[in-house]
Amino acid sequence: MASTLLKFFTPKDRTFFDLFDQSCEINAQMAQLLCKLVSGNSTDANIELNQISRLKQTGNEVKHKVYLASAKAFVSPFARSDMYELASSINNICDYLHISSRRYSLLQSEPGNPAIQELAGIIIESCKAIQSAVSGLANLSTADAIKENCTKVRLLENQADLVSATAIGAVMQSEQNSVQLLKYTEILSALERTTDKCEHAAVVIESIIIKNQ
Repeated sequence: MASTLLKFFTPKDRTFFDLFDQSCEINAQMAQLLCKLVSGNSTDANIELNQISRLKQTGNEVKHKVYLASAKAFVSPFARSDMYELASSINNICDYLHISSRRYSLLQSEPGNPAIQELAGIIIESCKAIQSAVSGLANLSTADAIKENCTKVRLLENQADLVSATAIGAVMQSEQNSVQLLKYTEILSALERTTDKCEHAAVVIESIIIKNQ
C-alpha cells in the first residue's frame, strides 16, 4: 500500500524530495568547507567558519520545512514518522559538521594534520553517498543502488573508527602535554562522531526502503 501511495504521489509533487536533496547538498557543501579549513590551505579560517554557520542555519530551516509540510500534507511519500526521522538524521550530520569545525577552530590544532585531514575526506565521501542514497528515494526501483550507497557509508564509518583510534594511540605515545593530547582527541572525536551520524542516516534510509518496497 505504501509503495502504491509513493508512485501516486511522486509525479505530482516533489516538494519533500527536493527538501531532502537540499538538506544533503547543504551537508556536502559544509563537508567541503570543513576539509578546506583543516587542510591548512585556507587564507582566512573565519570565512569557512562563517559559511559553515550560515549553512547550518539554512539546514535547520529546511528540516523545519519538512516537518511543517509533512504535518499538513494529505499524502506524503513515507510514513510521517519516517519523514521526521529522515529529516532529523540528515540535519544531525549538519549539526556535527558545525560542531567539528568549531571544535577544530577553538582548540587550534596544527593545520594539515594527516589524521584530521583523512577524517575530513571520509566525511566528504560519506556525505556524497548519503546524498546519492537520498536522491534515489524518489524512485524505489533504484533500491539496490540506494543500498549500495548505504553500505558505502557504513564502510567509511568503520574506516573513520580505525583512523581515529590509530591516531589517538600514536599521539598518546608521543605527546607529553596532556592539554594538547586532550585537544587533539576532542577534535578527532567530533570528526568521527560526524561519520557516526552519516551511518545513522544510512540506517534510516534502509529502513524506509524496507517499509516501502
